[in-house]
Amino acid sequence: MARISTYIIDTAVSLLDKLIGTDENGLGTKNFTVESLADVFGENNKTNVADQAIFKFQDIASTGRKTGSISFESFGGVGTTFNSITTFMVSKTAGGNKDVANFLQLFINKNIILAELDNVNNFGAYKVSGIIQHPTETNFYNVTVVSYNSNGVIKKDKSYIFSEFTNPADDSGDLHFTYDQVSASSVWNIQHDLGKNPAVSVVDSGHNTVLGQIKYVDANGVASTNHVQITFTASFSGKAFLN
Repeated sequence: MARISTYIIDTAVSLLDKLIGTDENGLGTKNFTVESLADVFGENNKTNVADQAIFKFQDIASTGRKTGSISFESFGGVGTTFNSITTFMVSKTAGGNKDVANFLQLFINKNIILAELDNVNNFGAYKVSGIIQHPTETNFYNVTVVSYNSNGVIKKDKSYIFSEFTNPADDSGDLHFTYDQVSASSVWNIQHDLGKNPAVSVVDSGHNTVLGQIKYVDANGVASTNHVQITFTASFSGKAFLN
């Protein structure tokens, strides 16, 4: 082999260019494409982006829930549309064996995006309503969300970016309010003081989306831009998100 200094410098590096290296298993010499190295760096959180973590989707239960994975409670889920997702499980350790347990807690009541690492046009944008340790699989969190924008579906064995995301409505100065209904009731009277008639979405204490009859009135039934009354067919507790 000639001296490295004698080789021509490539001034137009492409993803299909190849590099030579030593494999960790068996110490064999192999070549690697630049693209394959970029994939490894991305999937293992080696790009050091401060406000995101990366998890690999797992749909098969036979191997047990894996460290660094994102999955559904009962596994499966390939082909699930992003806009139908209301809850999922995520490892407290992201790809590359990075501990993100405390970091993930920062996203409660924040807007996030789940985007496919290989194709960010496959994504779901959500408001996070809860991040709670799973009762039996304590190395994982249950994350509950409300969807407000999305495109595409969950794909098998793909890695997904979990990151904070700015809701365009929030970015334009649009105000929002989260209301906690602690005691079970079939009528929720909410004072939000947003000065407008906001869009409303509701989840029960089990983080299931619930529909109700919405009236923009105060407690006395007078039209109001600072109060909402929501009437349901049954009593329950939960949260309302007003935007």
